[in-house]
Amino acid sequence: MCGRTACTLGPDEICQACSVRTMKDGKKQYQAPEWRDHPGGKSYTTSYNIAPSRFTPVIISDHHVRGVKRQSDDEVLSPQRIIQPMMWGLIPPFYKGSSPTGHGLTTNNCRVEDIEEKKSYKPSLIKGQRCVVLCDGFYEWQAIKGEKTKQPYFVYAPQPEGIEIWNRESWDKPGVWSEDEGWRGPQLLKIAGLFSFWISTEDWLDFGRIGYKEALTNLTNEVELTWHPVSTAVNNSRNQEPNINVPVSLDKKPPETASSKLMSAWLSKGSAKKDNSALKDMKREPGKTEAPEHYEEKEKKPSPFSKWIKKESDDNANDN
Repeated sequence: MCGRTACTLGPDEICQACSVRTMKDGKKQYQAPEWRDHPGGKSYTTSYNIAPSRFTPVIISDHHVRGVKRQSDDEVLSPQRIIQPMMWGLIPPFYKGSSPTGHGLTTNNCRVEDIEEKKSYKPSLIKGQRCVVLCDGFYEWQAIKGEKTKQPYFVYAPQPEGIEIWNRESWDKPGVWSEDEGWRGPQLLKIAGLFSFWISTEDWLDFGRIGYKEALTNLTNEVELTWHPVSTAVNNSRNQEPNINVPVSLDKKPPETASSKLMSAWLSKGSAKKDNSALKDMKREPGKTEAPEHYEEKEKKPSPFSKWIKKESDDNANDN
């Protein structure tokens, strides 16, 4: 996961999208988890372009809220799921400052490879403070050779036929959820996470029964993700247009928004100044020689995401 997400469903819709099939009065029905407001009064606001430090919904076990519930002295009841907003970015347990973001560390992403060594994450892991982060999807950027601006992609879970998670009109209809049939709208992306005060689904949430070492072994990438290129307007977190994660064609220039037009004008003005400055430098140094013709700029190694995109493109070409 990278540093920007989208989460556009309201609280009720998020709970319905996370409903599970249960037995109620001897009949199988779908039950939506409870929404719990943030205890500190922080609210969740839907957005197409979410940066770290914003409050977004996560699933946790109710044992972290109400304490471990028991049916008897020997039998612990299974945890129930609760959804509540949490700030994106773990507050390290050793941090003693007054501001939740004043620690100066980047804690919005955690690698499973070193999670047991990092003093920022290990205490939450040991205490069973595991959660599931909910979102429509996240954004990832691919560097393009010869281009200054990276191409953003929107990465999300596979969707039911006919549903476009970025297009609300494709699914927001009567009967999108019922106790008999469950949720029939878009599928949210569910990401394993840690919190410094909370938890999430199934074995990952059941910290009383599943130890952290066993929970870590269950973190496998079993779901194939889907992606498509989106407008470069997502590069600026201030851009909140509702069509920011709609697919765009890479064969033609994507439509400009009011924000992107302003940015283009500003960049063009800055480029002109830069070019004039370069000419002045050349006039001041007439004896300066140009770089040899055989000189080539050292090429950067492709990022893992670039390799992923290339592999999918090669596979599709082979299939065709």
